[in-house]
Amino acid sequence: MLVHLIARPLTHVSHIPTGAVGQLADGLRAAGVGVIEDTWAIPSSDLEGSAKAAAAELAERWSAERPDVIHTIGLAATMAVLEADPDIPVVATFDEQPATPELEQELAQRVAAVLPLSRAERDRWRRRGVATLWSGVFPFPMPVPDGDACAAAGGDVLTMCAGRDLDALVDAMPGWTGRLVVLARLTTARRESLRARALARGVWERIELRPALRGAERDAAWSRAALVFAGREGARHGGHVLEAAARGVPAVAIAAGAHLDHVVSRSTGLLVDPRCDQRTLAEAIASMLDDPFWMRALGTSALVRVRASHDPESAGRRLAGLYHAILPDREQVPEPRVPVLRQVDPNGVDRMALAMDHLPLARQLAGWYSGRGQSREDLIQVASLGLVRAAERFDPAHGKEFHSFAIPTILGELRKHFRDHAWAVRVPRSLQETTLQVQRAAEHMRQSLGHDASPADLARELGLVEEEVLLAMRTDGEARSSHSLDHPLGDDESVADLVGDVDPALDLIELRRDVRHALARLPEREQRILLMRFYGERTQSEIAEQLGISQVHVSRVLSRTLAALRDHVLDDVALPASWERDRPRDPSPGEGAMAGAGTEIPRPRRAS
Repeated sequence: MLVHLIARPLTHVSHIPTGAVGQLADGLRAAGVGVIEDTWAIPSSDLEGSAKAAAAELAERWSAERPDVIHTIGLAATMAVLEADPDIPVVATFDEQPATPELEQELAQRVAAVLPLSRAERDRWRRRGVATLWSGVFPFPMPVPDGDACAAAGGDVLTMCAGRDLDALVDAMPGWTGRLVVLARLTTARRESLRARALARGVWERIELRPALRGAERDAAWSRAALVFAGREGARHGGHVLEAAARGVPAVAIAAGAHLDHVVSRSTGLLVDPRCDQRTLAEAIASMLDDPFWMRALGTSALVRVRASHDPESAGRRLAGLYHAILPDREQVPEPRVPVLRQVDPNGVDRMALAMDHLPLARQLAGWYSGRGQSREDLIQVASLGLVRAAERFDPAHGKEFHSFAIPTILGELRKHFRDHAWAVRVPRSLQETTLQVQRAAEHMRQSLGHDASPADLARELGLVEEEVLLAMRTDGEARSSHSLDHPLGDDESVADLVGDVDPALDLIELRRDVRHALARLPEREQRILLMRFYGERTQSEIAEQLGISQVHVSRVLSRTLAALRDHVLDDVALPASWERDRPRDPSPGEGAMAGAGTEIPRPRRAS
């Protein structure tokens, strides 16, 4: 497969940069896919003219080398490719708000599919009727440095924000200590307004402007980073969050766009509400800076997640699989079309009259399914559509009566409608099919046995496990209909009174607070071993190799450390005196207050 990757790179931080386009291409090549890579500097002042010129160049190029799939990034690149009018599937990724609703709808009709950058964007394009290629988080290749990168305790806060989220961050700086490093390019006017704002709050001496760092300078900045703040400007693609995670640095991110997919709150970082005030933002940043162990644990978890789903080769394989998904549709499956009945076809069949004469049949069949949570009018519409399709496909040469041919088609449309639309709660397709099988078998056995069949009888009849039958019966009763939480159930009682329960985790709040204090008192070696074992998901042998000690020694350290923590938290046994001498720092007074405010340490993936 040959993929032509076309992008219009922009320097604004809310767009996918040129380097990221190169990473996409490298990831595909690592997966064995041929790639043609093009990036254009198309000026916004002459977007239409530049797109036409680029389209002519592409048409000439494709006459000599024809790709199987074209992946465009950005509105300008997509418009240029569509202007060339190729008979090649076009997959579009929009890293900006595309355009007016009219142009957006036109793009939805002309591209083969959209590869969205987030779930929110996927849902928006689906509402426009365009096919979306989606398999979880966007397969954004992110090279991971060798070794175990880790957030720097007492380090800097990095940000790529340049707009209003940077102002909010500066307003919040009095609520936390440490330096802010701004990597975004700022105009002279913007720099002066930022300086005035920071001086008014007494934090200007804590701000360092280092725009567009590259190479060793950028690596050095990340090595001194404690966390990254990601605002709405980079929320469409979330590349800054992924870059931080690849270096073991957690994120405090505005809960919008791709951040909702890339940040698992309190597991790989923190998400804050876009409408939060400066005090809430300051508390979120301070809660991580004041607890180095938690901060490093979040960064380690983020690093594991990036390695699992964003390394270039696996991301390239996922992209290649998404491209292949649209090729069979274009090559083998005819374009869907709405049936259009001709008055009289060459065989002398008046199909319009045939459909009109059998409308009572469609209404009768729709009535069979009434009372199942769908309006009768909707069922009649579905049955009529099935009737029209039957009339279009009917061939009298086969010797069948039309009504014998039409009934299965109409019933099939009705069943399809119930399968796709009659569920108040969306359940997996396999469970839907099992539920329908159980329904049909239950009706058949009721008629043959004279009484309702038991779940065990249905399981034997269908070759299923009894638990599968019980789940299907429960699904049929609970997932097809829903009630408001305010739905009355009796005197002064509603559905809301019966749902919810006391959170069992409330009993653990004090224990978690005590564990946090104890973890902060660990020596550096014990902290590092716990991080690698329970957050980095490393084996004892891997930890031993990393630290240059034996696996037996690692096992002993883990056992001794966990036992001491357990005795200290549960039985108030003093921690070892050697820890008091070797621990990296004293716990700050603010940690207890932050822990009491509800900040929780993430739960390890496995425990000893």
